[in-house]
Amino acid sequence: MSSANTALRITELDFDSIKNNLKTFLRSQSEFQDYDFEGSGMSVLLDILAYNTHYMGYYLNVTANEMFLDTAQIRSSVLSQAKLIGYVPGSKQGSQAKINIQVTPSNVENNTATTLVLNKYTRLLGEALDGTNYPFVTINTNTAIKVDNSFSFSNISIRQGEVVTAQFLMDSTSNPKRRFSLPSSNVDIDTITVNIQESSSNTSTIAYQVAGDITELTSNSTAFFIEEDLNLDYTIYFGDGVIGKSPKDGNIIVCTYLDTLGTEGNKVGNFTIIEPVGDEYSDNVIVTSVESSSLGSDKETIEQIRYRAPYSYTT
Repeated sequence: MSSANTALRITELDFDSIKNNLKTFLRSQSEFQDYDFEGSGMSVLLDILAYNTHYMGYYLNVTANEMFLDTAQIRSSVLSQAKLIGYVPGSKQGSQAKINIQVTPSNVENNTATTLVLNKYTRLLGEALDGTNYPFVTINTNTAIKVDNSFSFSNISIRQGEVVTAQFLMDSTSNPKRRFSLPSSNVDIDTITVNIQESSSNTSTIAYQVAGDITELTSNSTAFFIEEDLNLDYTIYFGDGVIGKSPKDGNIIVCTYLDTLGTEGNKVGNFTIIEPVGDEYSDNVIVTSVESSSLGSDKETIEQIRYRAPYSYTT
């Protein structure tokens, strides 16, 4: 048996260096001292060994990187690491604006009412400078009293987005983890409301709030959790009856949210209502802009999550 140095260098992980190191190792053996590694079948075998080693080195390097928030490059990995420290990355946020609305009943509309309710989620279209129309909705319910035959609503807050309502049936057999997916990556998570209806025959509901400090949750806390999932859409989920109240089989989960365009909805200044105010007035409705839309934002980037998540944990 040869007494030559049989050490194999393992510090280089690029293909050419791996192959050269294998050649150096084999040449150090007496059995291969005069072997032609370049013009033989041995060269093919060394290519295979080098490729396999290179692939494994790359795979393990990437795997190790994705396990830590500081080095992860894939968004789903960054989300997973942020979740471990209780950080929910910011979603898209709908642009916000303020408007005034004046409603004057026409001769063919109700002229006897003295109050008028502007419903939450009343739909409007906002026209940007480029001529594109963006959907907006009112985000609160507002009431006006008739003065001089008109109803005036002042400083009404509106937000860019389409209202989406999703319903899910709680079934612990098919969904033991109590997780429900919202089929969109454009959810404005600040606008999510969750109500749990008792059953299809019992329409009484309980409003659930997004969970805050987990240490304050009890078995009866009506709270829900939200996360950006591995598909980069959003998922809501509920407690297990120890940390947060668990929905019962047969409950109907009703989730409403805005699906938004984020920054695209900024700088909109002209608005038109596209449905009757209070479900009945549409003939003489004047909308005046008080503040053009602003504050719309896109999802936090990987770098923003990487920077902000640790601070949210320590503070």
